[in-house]
Amino acid sequence: MNVAFDHLVHLTERPEQAKAAFEQLGFTAIHGGRHPSWGTYNALCYFEHLRYIEWIGIADEQTAKMCGNPLITQLVADRQEGNGFSQFAFRTNDITKVAAQLKNKGFTPIGPLPGNRQRDDGKRLTWSMLFIEDDTDGAFRYPFFIQWGESDNGRMNELAPLMHHRIGASSLSSIGVYTLDLRRAIDVYRRLFGLPDHRFGRDEAGAYAELAVGGIALRFYEADRRPSTRPFLCRLVGVQEQRRIEIDGGTYIVSRS
Repeated sequence: MNVAFDHLVHLTERPEQAKAAFEQLGFTAIHGGRHPSWGTYNALCYFEHLRYIEWIGIADEQTAKMCGNPLITQLVADRQEGNGFSQFAFRTNDITKVAAQLKNKGFTPIGPLPGNRQRDDGKRLTWSMLFIEDDTDGAFRYPFFIQWGESDNGRMNELAPLMHHRIGASSLSSIGVYTLDLRRAIDVYRRLFGLPDHRFGRDEAGAYAELAVGGIALRFYEADRRPSTRPFLCRLVGVQEQRRIEIDGGTYIVSRS
C-alpha cells in the first residue's frame, strides 16, 4: 500500500494552549480553523515531509455527537477518558484505490467521507477520509487514511515556511501505541500495509515491536491491564537538546536523533 504518514491527532480542551506551549519551546505552530459540521476546531504544527500534529478541541459537543464522522465519534468517546493522543492518519493520492485494497485484504472500509474547513484567510481546504470498521475487540486501534484536495507539491510549496522551527529542523519520527494483544496488532498491521517484518527494541517507555510505515516508525507496547489503546508517545528528532514534554495527556520526546 503506497501511503505516507500524514498527522497525529491530539485531543485537548484548548488547542490554542497546546499551540502556545510548542511556540514557547521554539516550534512554529498555527491556528487552524473550525469544522462547523463536526463541532470542533484545531491548531497545527508542521514538520518535514508534510507531517504534522493536530491539536483538536470540541467546541460544540452536541454537534460532535451527532455528526457521524468516525474520527469525531472516537474523540467524543476519548474525551470521557481525558485529553491525549487519539488517532493518526496516513496520506494517499488515491483513496478509492486504498478502499479497494482494504476490502481485498478482508477489512471493511468506511467511506471515503468528505471534510473541509475555512482558514482565517478565507481559503477553503478540502479532503476525503477513509476509516476501517473496528473488529479488534478493543485490542488496538486502526489508523485512518486521508486524501487532500490539493497535490503534495502544491501543499509543500504553501506550507514550507511552517516547517521551519527556531528549535531546529525537526521531523516526526515515531509514535508509541499501547495494545492489549501485541502479536495480533503486529500481524494485523503487517497485513494492512503489506509489510514484510517487524523488529523488537526497548526505549524509555519499555519493550516494543516496531513497524516502519509511511516514513515513520510505529512502536507497539503491550500493556495487559491498561484500559486504553490510544497512542501515548510522539518522538520528534532533529533538535540538539533532548526534552520530554507533557502536554494535555500526550508525551512528546524531543531529541537529536
